[in-house]
Amino acid sequence: MNPTPAFRRLSAILPGLVLVLSLAVSIYDPQGAGSYLRNQVFDLYQRILPREAGPDGPHAVYVDIDAETAKTYGAWPWPRKRLADLVSRVSQTGASAILIDMPLSDQDPTSASELMRLWAPLPAGETYGGLGQSLARLPDYDRQLASLLAATPSVVSLVPGKTAFRNIHTPLRSAAIVPQGGDPRHYMGAYENWSASLTGFEKTAKGNGATLPDTSAGATVRGLPMLVDLDGTLYPSNVLEILRVAEGGTGYSAKVATPDNGFSFEIEPGIDSIAIEGTDIGAQTLKDGSLVLYFGDETTRTRVSAGRILTGSADTGILADRIAVIGVSVNGSERMYGTPAGIPMASGAIAANAIDQIVDGHFLTRPGWAPAAEQLFVLIAGVIVILVVRRFRFRWGIILTLAIAAGATYGSWWAFENHRWLIDPALGGLTLFAAALTCAVMTRLHTEDEIRFIETQFARRLSSSGLAKVKANSRIIQAEGSLRDVTSVVVGLRGFNIISDRYLEDPTAYADILNRFFSPMTKIVQDRNGMVDRSVGDALYAVWNAPLDAGDHASKGCDAALRMVENLEALNEFLEEDARRQHLSHVPLSLSIGIDTGTAITGNMGAVQRFDYGVLGEPVSFAAYLQKNARHYGPAIIVGEGTQRAVGDRYALLEIDLVSTPRHPEGRRIFALLGDPIMRANPKFRALQEAHTLIFSAYRNQRWAEARAAITECRKLNGAIPTLYDFYEARISAYEANPPGEHWNGAFFAGRI
Repeated sequence: MNPTPAFRRLSAILPGLVLVLSLAVSIYDPQGAGSYLRNQVFDLYQRILPREAGPDGPHAVYVDIDAETAKTYGAWPWPRKRLADLVSRVSQTGASAILIDMPLSDQDPTSASELMRLWAPLPAGETYGGLGQSLARLPDYDRQLASLLAATPSVVSLVPGKTAFRNIHTPLRSAAIVPQGGDPRHYMGAYENWSASLTGFEKTAKGNGATLPDTSAGATVRGLPMLVDLDGTLYPSNVLEILRVAEGGTGYSAKVATPDNGFSFEIEPGIDSIAIEGTDIGAQTLKDGSLVLYFGDETTRTRVSAGRILTGSADTGILADRIAVIGVSVNGSERMYGTPAGIPMASGAIAANAIDQIVDGHFLTRPGWAPAAEQLFVLIAGVIVILVVRRFRFRWGIILTLAIAAGATYGSWWAFENHRWLIDPALGGLTLFAAALTCAVMTRLHTEDEIRFIETQFARRLSSSGLAKVKANSRIIQAEGSLRDVTSVVVGLRGFNIISDRYLEDPTAYADILNRFFSPMTKIVQDRNGMVDRSVGDALYAVWNAPLDAGDHASKGCDAALRMVENLEALNEFLEEDARRQHLSHVPLSLSIGIDTGTAITGNMGAVQRFDYGVLGEPVSFAAYLQKNARHYGPAIIVGEGTQRAVGDRYALLEIDLVSTPRHPEGRRIFALLGDPIMRANPKFRALQEAHTLIFSAYRNQRWAEARAAITECRKLNGAIPTLYDFYEARISAYEANPPGEHWNGAFFAGRI
């Protein structure tokens, strides 16, 4: 059964809509849905294969103002003197450069000006003579820290995206940034707010760069901007700045990649890399200028507590010739961020990881062709999966989906393991499963419709095993008609019209008689893999080789007809007993069976609103004709020439007529089926067959007297058919009175059947 046009459209649209939505997610990334899936996959890759430490070990050491330090020296922000002491001690360890990852945006809380601001206004009526002069004599620790920064290779930081309420100014930039190939600002977001270090620190420090943009605590950090756009001006990250200072670099060059003709699968327009001029150090970035962070295991991270440095209990030898990154993990509340490695880290620890990553050249990159490849994969693989699910159902579709998704996952992992490429298999894999599931659901709904239709149409027509086969392959039941070789058997009761009048006042008994007829006949058909097409009055229409294939279907039809004749005895016994009970005469019933084999039209016949599977065509109509006229010939079973050719010499078939129709003007031979192969081998049947040959040889050559003589001889043989001979003697008399003509071939014109 075919689905309705609306269902077909819906079945095609929904899986296709899944592909379209997936492509939209891949292209436009609404609400970060596509990025979220990619990030989960790439995070997992980092945990499975973390970054390895370089041959020289870590290049940066994270100096942490942690909870232990806060207990001893207080939470951040610290007085400048304490920070200056820490910077001084770190410098004395031989660190190659010092990065202060926190912005020094506020005045020293212990300075004279800050103390006066905090104490003002002073109580009225009291005199505090000389207080200002006394405070002015206090040391200026901001100036001392600035001097210390000037004497060391140091970098201070600013925070993009954070609103400053005091000391608002445009940050100083220590080194120029030279674009190459285009303007980097076209591919990165701009910040309108920032919190910068005090100008005095910016001037004296050797560098000034952007730290991690303002992010809520606990958020997962996967990328670190190497360039930031502050109100139209580009600034480097503090990671690049500290590397420039440590290596003696002079500035930066930002390489922007753009295709020559404006479009290329290999190149996605955007920032490709940022190099520190005067050095061989550079960072490969995503198109927005951010470094994809690649975290290692514990062996790649070196951390020392700031408190232990201040107390002199730390092993400061690990700082020698390495970059020291001073950061804060506790400032009265946790300041930790999630990482792909699954370990919370402070901003300074993330910066130290980025420094090691850049120096060792361990970059995670997303090739310019990756988005186009992922989208092409979704489209092509999705279409293949949909076609397979629709054609071969869900089992093979899900196997194919699993295979394709597994292949994509392996390819993605291979690219990460061997090239550190970030290619996302997650969105494509989920899309394939969603498309397969959607298609399977629609197919299942259609299948349930088909099963209901099949049960309605065939539950009483086919055997249970035949019904199960049709359910398993419902595609064989099509709405469109198709040509198919079939054997049609039409069975009717002779004499039922005589006894039916007895039961017109008793519909229960009337129906019971028909049930006693149809039930065993139906079982005989179904036991031989046939289909009961329909019943009309006291006639049963059966078909072989439709809808299920039935090998040697003509023999099955003949065998069923012979068994039907045998099984009628039980019905006659019941009718005889019932007639005796009613003191009526017993009228025995007999069968008229017509059989023909040929090409018929099979399929759903009827209105679109109510299909009805049927078999129509010449084999059915000719078998019905033979059934109606079987009583004139005498034998119970009359077989068409198509069936006779199909069964060959396996049954006892006796030719009884040549029937002409408009479609077959030369005539079609018909035969009486008298028995099975055992009867055919009987010498008495062969003698009868030879005698019949003499009858028809004389009859078709219009030798009427010779034909009558042959009939007389046939009546004497075992198995003779008196009704047939009476029938032919009447025909001969009619032809003697009205000769059929010189070119008559012995055919009897039956008219349109």
